[in-house]
Amino acid sequence: MAPAIGLMLAVLACSPASTSPTAAANTVRPPSTSVSTSSSAQATAEQLTTTLTGRIVFDHEFDIWTMNADGTVRVRLTDHPAEDFDPAWSPDGTMIAFRSHRDGHEEIYVMAADGSGQRNVTMNPATDYSPTWSPDGTRIAFASDRDLDSGGNDIYTVRVDGSDPSRLTVGGGIDEYPSWSPDGKEIAYACTGGRQLSDGGGDFEVCVMNSDGSNQRQLTDAPGISEYPAWSPDGTSIAFMTTRDGWPTLPEYVPLGYDSEEFGEHEIFVMGANGEKPHNITRNGRESEEFPAWSPDGQQLIFTRYGCLVVSSRDGSASIQITGTAYADGFPDWHE
Repeated sequence: MAPAIGLMLAVLACSPASTSPTAAANTVRPPSTSVSTSSSAQATAEQLTTTLTGRIVFDHEFDIWTMNADGTVRVRLTDHPAEDFDPAWSPDGTMIAFRSHRDGHEEIYVMAADGSGQRNVTMNPATDYSPTWSPDGTRIAFASDRDLDSGGNDIYTVRVDGSDPSRLTVGGGIDEYPSWSPDGKEIAYACTGGRQLSDGGGDFEVCVMNSDGSNQRQLTDAPGISEYPAWSPDGTSIAFMTTRDGWPTLPEYVPLGYDSEEFGEHEIFVMGANGEKPHNITRNGRESEEFPAWSPDGQQLIFTRYGCLVVSSRDGSASIQITGTAYADGFPDWHE
């Protein structure tokens, strides 16, 4: 958890966002450490706003919600004393998988897109998390610590009815946050391979494997951590969050959430599907961005900025904030 001063500063950075698309366009966040008010930046943000279509599913204060891609028409789908979060749309948009603590430990649940028919899929006395759907909608990939013989967490898949669980990784360390390629042939995921950082945390990199678990290989190799991969709809790119750029220069200013024990803040990078040409699209020295997901057409990305949801153009040239409750919104996913 961030220190109190970090929380206070984050609230100031994550300002309330209007539910009006026009007003949202005024919160331009171009790729720099300051907010630009140039007419060209404003025009770019306004153009971005007019292209936002579809529905976003996300967690808000540990319940699952949906809203329009411009931040309007918010609908609450779960209302449970336990934590519900980390949602993912099914490919056809009729169902949502999510992570829940309502059984006393983390399980994968599914429900209809209107919140009805909530049911436990994994039903295992272990920690099951980070669900993602296969492109044909028949299976859900997730991470679990149910088999500890490998010394860590592994990637599994299961049918939507909970049958036929299959373990894909047995490599040691932590494997988590899978993302299926659009053609269904591969799965990207975060992996440590048993590596640790100097602070004792896992040294995560982005790995990929065939969807049957074969041909496991590492795509990234950089300082800090690189994790939470998200495959673009056209299959050519993978977005991920990483701390590889470290912290901005100190002591000129103290970035929000600065922690001397951490390698750096999270930024959103995009790379080719084979790991080539990773590049930073947020380039924001003052605020941390996490949990990227693609728009259905692959032209935008949505991610969190200190718990607010932000939409950015694919190249990072323009972005707008669509929610405004600091530390409350997370794990967005986008469907047409």
